Amino acid sequence: MTLKRWTWALGGLLSGVITPVGAATAEAPQTWSGEVDGHYSLAKSAYTTRNISLSADFTRPMPGSELDGEFRFDREFIKLEGTPVEVDSDKYDASLKYKRFIEESPYYAFVSPRTRYDRFGFYRRAQSIRAGGGRKFGGSETWEVDAELGSGYREATVDQGFTVSELLYAMSLKARWAVTDSLAVKFNWGNEWSSRESYTTVTLGIRNKLTDKLGLKYEVVYRRAFPVESQDKGGEVLTDIGLSFRF
Repeated sequence: MTLKRWTWALGGLLSGVITPVGAATAEAPQTWSGEVDGHYSLAKSAYTTRNISLSADFTRPMPGSELDGEFRFDREFIKLEGTPVEVDSDKYDASLKYKRFIEESPYYAFVSPRTRYDRFGFYRRAQSIRAGGGRKFGGSETWEVDAELGSGYREATVDQGFTVSELLYAMSLKARWAVTDSLAVKFNWGNEWSSRESYTTVTLGIRNKLTDKLGLKYEVVYRRAFPVESQDKGGEVLTDIGLSFRF
């Protein structure tokens, strides 16, 4: 079965599960919440470098279930002074996750499609469908932690241009902590690996509230992606300071 068919199957599953629950509990509050962050930087030396970053995450709690989404886009322009040549690098990573809790317990099962792109990465494009289980800790207004373990199927385009299909495994840890009314901390760690490639992302963000909706976001992002056979297993670190809008 191709990934496209997996995606259609996932859409049917979500519509079959979400719609009846929502219809049966129309009076229950189902509100969206999340953040949209933006960052721009300009540096000049022998090179002129411009960087644009956009990221967003959202959550929609529902009776006995939850819908989460994450998205990040990075574009970097690099130009050598005195030359017309400019190199640009695009990266994006987007995922959607549906969680179904087991009765009244903090344990849940999830299904999650994901797509990512890296113009100069070992996998230029990758689409996957993942499923597994997790546990939620906390869940109060002050702090919350989600720990997950799963497996899935991925189709990817390697930098040489050919396409591969493979099984994959995934682990993740996601936490938030409202330190004070005006200061919040978020931490995301995720590792996805197969027989060909390992992909790890770590994000630490600190949000300082300016108004009810607007805040300053300080973020450190670590990415580590490499072919399993490669001797070079280094990563990259990005630091951002930008505006954050909460809804």
